[in-house]
Amino acid sequence: MTLSDDDLLDFDLKGLAGFQTAPRTLLEQHGDVYRSQLVMARWLDGYRERRAASSTGESSFDAGARDTLYDIAAHLRQGDFLPGGELYDDEQRRDD
Repeated sequence: MTLSDDDLLDFDLKGLAGFQTAPRTLLEQHGDVYRSQLVMARWLDGYRERRAASSTGESSFDAGARDTLYDIAAHLRQGDFLPGGELYDDEQRRDD
């Protein structure tokens, strides 16, 4: 089954802070690169959920890992790693 753009953009915007550009605009500007990031974000969400479901207890490591996976997925969805995105630009300045 192929994921449509609507499938890829089916996430809770309210749970994410820091959108500088609307997701549909990012999709128009960056096309398949952003689609790939949205696929990665979906996979990270699923992996995080699978980890939580298979966990026998709540350790601080498990909680930290889930928070980290959530943060990475959020940055991918927000386009922060795309040219012009906050983290992309930070890395570019770091090399200057």
